[in-house]
Amino acid sequence: MRKSLPVILAVLASVVIWLISNLSETTSDIVSVQVVAHSNLVGHSDVAEESVTIAAVVSGSGFSLLNLALSTNKIVDVTFDPEDLTNRDGDFFTIADNTLFKYASSIMGPSVSVKSFLSHSVTFRFMREAYKKVPIVPVSFISCSPQYMPYRDMVISQDSVYVYGDPVRLESLDKVLTKQIVKRKVNRGVHGVVDLEVPAGMRLSEGQITYSQEVTRYVEYSTTAVLEVRNLPEGRKLTVFPSVVQVTYRFVFPISGNPAQNAIFYIDYDEFVNSLGGKCMVRCDNSPDVAICWEATPQMCDCVESSL
Repeated sequence: MRKSLPVILAVLASVVIWLISNLSETTSDIVSVQVVAHSNLVGHSDVAEESVTIAAVVSGSGFSLLNLALSTNKIVDVTFDPEDLTNRDGDFFTIADNTLFKYASSIMGPSVSVKSFLSHSVTFRFMREAYKKVPIVPVSFISCSPQYMPYRDMVISQDSVYVYGDPVRLESLDKVLTKQIVKRKVNRGVHGVVDLEVPAGMRLSEGQITYSQEVTRYVEYSTTAVLEVRNLPEGRKLTVFPSVVQVTYRFVFPISGNPAQNAIFYIDYDEFVNSLGGKCMVRCDNSPDVAICWEATPQMCDCVESSL
């Protein structure tokens, strides 16, 4: 027995070397994989109803093919772009084999190369779901450093989202909020990614969006303005108290001269007709583009109508 042991070890070593040598070589074989499709199709579930078998001729090392063969019962989750899926009939969506190559690495793994798929197309079933398209409302608290402030409205990457869930609950849903965006001591534009608040028991087509908020340095400028009256009918007179208001602007820094010299402040007679108690809001026309905001003091004026 002791004399035969070296022989046995030599044979085993030869077999191991032979296996390693052969498994290291590139070869081809037919491999099947169970795939569960995911996608963001409008009006349908985001997960296919059942898994589908996808078979392909692949090439790779013997080790890679052996690993694939040993994991044939493993289910692979693959996310497909909605644009790559064609609606053939009701809940059934098809992807052509030439497009399927985009997802070859996700389906078969990165260690092998797909030469061809055995089917010209693959079909998945995505069940219909009740849904509603609602606006996205950003929720933010942005405090700036002295002499800085937000400029213009916050810009978000998309203004609406599809919500999936119970039809009765969808009827009362009119918007989806973002999680709160909090920034402090800001002196430059801010941007980033924020998650959406998912209504309880519902699903969103998107989980997050990007946002961007301009921030600018400003300078305050105060002046007085004589109020005009607009839309006044012939034969009528509207007396405004006070007839001159103090106006405080915030302009984008720097400024030159008085950018608001062509601005017109007025009271709208049509607003007076529909008012309670004759109080009307001071309004502005032809405000300069560099004006971030303005405020009149007082903001509301008393108005009295009379005949000429």
